Amino acid sequence: MKNKTGIFYGFWARDFDVDYVALTKKVAELGFEAIELVTESVRKMTPQERETLRKVGEERGIEFVLASDPPAEYDISSPDAATRTAAIEYLKKYFDIAAELRVKTACGIVNGIWNSKIIDSKEEHTARSIESMRILAPYAENLGVEICLEIVNRYEHFMLNTGAEAAVYLDAVGSRNVKMQFDTFHMNIEEDSFVQAILNAGGRIGYMHLGENNRRPPGRGFLPWKEIFGALKKIGYQGKLTLEPLVQRGGEIGNACSIWRDVMPGTDFDEEARRSLAFVRQTWDQA
Repeated sequence: MKNKTGIFYGFWARDFDVDYVALTKKVAELGFEAIELVTESVRKMTPQERETLRKVGEERGIEFVLASDPPAEYDISSPDAATRTAAIEYLKKYFDIAAELRVKTACGIVNGIWNSKIIDSKEEHTARSIESMRILAPYAENLGVEICLEIVNRYEHFMLNTGAEAAVYLDAVGSRNVKMQFDTFHMNIEEDSFVQAILNAGGRIGYMHLGENNRRPPGRGFLPWKEIFGALKKIGYQGKLTLEPLVQRGGEIGNACSIWRDVMPGTDFDEEARRSLAFVRQTWDQA
């Protein structure tokens, strides 16, 4: 397969701030080609530490993806103009850091705030988000960073729950540098059909998260992977395929993602990562 396969570091970590250098080395040893990190943790690193991280990734052939779910005070859809201004500057710094690490894909719910509730109306929040994104899109593009907006289920955000909603948002932004990010876990909740959603989105898909219906790694649930991969092949998707298993209870990640039990108790996570990677590559080739 030509698509790079990656994994979100949270498969091994319970908290956001961890040793990214060690995990980058680990995923390379396991056979992955990309690792997704969280910007809010990378921001805490010194420029020297980020340079070390970049070099480790480069030496081992690992591409970095940076996800950002901004703090509540940096909401580009906020009804408060000062908050939107601060949020735009916050996200510009996010793209600056991405460029430092030679990141091509910046993802997450940067169109709003993760796990937020509507405080006036969905339509008004969306309109303000679009206005802000029109400012951010060319800034990121000039840095060589593509913005991929994650489409999540209704329980985690209110703005973009389906590919159809994301398409309307992208049309309004009007930038080739802003694309949609599908996540199969969320698609299983919100879409009528994996295949049709992917075919309808076509070349607007910039990034993919792979997770089972139960947030376990691919191959540990009931999602129709051959159909999903077949649809991605049909549209000529050449982007990264990143596993995002979230299975460990507790800590910042578990609490943020509502993981109230160990979903895979007693698992050797390195061995499971190897198995899932092999499953994805084999199933892709067979799709």
